[in-house]
Amino acid sequence: MFNISLALVGQVARTAAFGAIATKVVDTFILSKVNNKIDQKRWIRQAKLEAFAKLSQEILSIDLKNLKDENIRNIKEYSAKTILLLEDRILIKRIEDYLNNLINLDKTTHDTSKNMVCIVDKKGIDLVMCLNKNLKKV
Repeated sequence: MFNISLALVGQVARTAAFGAIATKVVDTFILSKVNNKIDQKRWIRQAKLEAFAKLSQEILSIDLKNLKDENIRNIKEYSAKTILLLEDRILIKRIEDYLNNLINLDKTTHDTSKNMVCIVDKKGIDLVMCLNKNLKKV
């Protein structure tokens, strides 16, 4: 009887050891991948928040009637960082469109610039709103 009990205890110990090893394997391979994906999403959201905030700040604070090369360069820089974080081709196209309009505004004559300022200002506000919507999706 003692022999059967010892065999049963040995079997239970082996089963428990196998269960512990299997649990560790699952934890190592599956849960670590899940945690990595969660961390990656968190990092992307934080990076987007920073890039979108800088771009939005530049767009909303720019003086379109008195454009400076530094302002345009800053918007191009923040746009490049933002585009690297985006997968939405429509939003990337909007950024490109805004930049083209901004550059064209800098090149226009004073006679046509008043209408162009309104267009670029509206496109800038629309772009900031689209960035906001994109950030909420993440």
